[in-house]
Amino acid sequence: MKILVTGGAGYIGSHACVELLRSGYEIVVVDNLSNSSQVSLNRVKKISSKDFPFYDADLRNKSKIEKIFRDHQITSVMHFAGFKNVNESISEPIKYYENNIGGTLKLLEVMKQNSCKEIIFSSSASVYGKPKKVPVKENCRLLPINPYGQSKLIIENILRD
Repeated sequence: MKILVTGGAGYIGSHACVELLRSGYEIVVVDNLSNSSQVSLNRVKKISSKDFPFYDADLRNKSKIEKIFRDHQITSVMHFAGFKNVNESISEPIKYYENNIGGTLKLLEVMKQNSCKEIIFSSSASVYGKPKKVPVKENCRLLPINPYGQSKLIIENILRD
């Protein structure tokens, strides 16, 4: 089983990589390094004492993602990639929709082409907006108040469909 970790150089993605490697999984990491660093991947390799393929690629570049799937026979995906700055999403909403949703759609297309049906998506508590009660439960009302949260909710709905 080879797991593609998108956004694997980010904070959550890199921690997931460590745990996957410690659990004996083979991983392939793709990240465009727009809000992460190669340094975190070097740390993953040092902590886990394991090597893995890394691709500096954007999910919106479908041909690159297709090649990664072909070259590595990906069976599952852990999807952490996406822009994440709430304030920036308010000032540049189209950028967030185009990257977060557009990248996910390209990823899903490539997954379908390769009969890869397993995905874990990292959403955000921002899909709940300003909840009336904390801690938030998954069955709380979904009402994002910014484009970042809205992009995550749209992806959740796409995955449900």
